[in-house]
Amino acid sequence: MSDIKALEQQIAAAKAVQEQRDRMVRLANNPDFRALVIEGFCRDECARYCHVSTDPGVSKEDRADALGAAQAAGHLKRWVNAIIMMGNRAAEDLPQLDEALAEARAESSEG
Repeated sequence: MSDIKALEQQIAAAKAVQEQRDRMVRLANNPDFRALVIEGFCRDECARYCHVSTDPGVSKEDRADALGAAQAAGHLKRWVNAIIMMGNRAAEDLPQLDEALAEARAESSEG
């Protein structure tokens, strides 16, 4: 019976990860998100921060802050890609999990 419970929990977790992926894909394809976050922040604003990070006329602390802000685009992109990849993997795993659950239930009802 605990195998069934464990499989049910794995399936629920995989479906939650898959749903998170679906939300991320919808968000990433939203024109307002693309314009404001991807183009406005990740491209334009982070490029500006990158330039500030090399400006000798700016204090060392402000250059370091600008460099950190410029790197935010890379962190966001990796995070978005990770959510999508984990959701894809969960979607691939679901059929096997469903099959294993069906087998475990069949064995449980036989015994």
